[in-house]
Amino acid sequence: MILGRIIGEVWATQKHERLEGAKAMLVARLRRDGARLVPTGEVVVALDDIGAQTGHIVTVSWGSGARAVFAPPDNRNVLVDAAISRIVDGYSVDEAGAGIDVEHTE
Repeated sequence: MILGRIIGEVWATQKHERLEGAKAMLVARLRRDGARLVPTGEVVVALDDIGAQTGHIVTVSWGSGARAVFAPPDNRNVLVDAAISRIVDGYSVDEAGAGIDVEHTE
């Protein structure tokens, strides 16, 4: 799972029927720099069906975790490798260690 900021959206004229209603979002991965979160330069495409928008900080799940977020319970045949799993409402950075505590609405 990564923490990132949505920087845009990807459009497709055709997509698999199981992906109808989902948006493909461009997510800039974030890393800790002291007490701040800064972009790493890495950008990933993650599917979203929870309503995330440009500017939101989100968590992105990978692989089978992404399929579980996106299309439970019958998700074996869904072509999803990365999915937005949470919209982050707030966060705090543990300056003594390397931790980041994320706050989100269920």
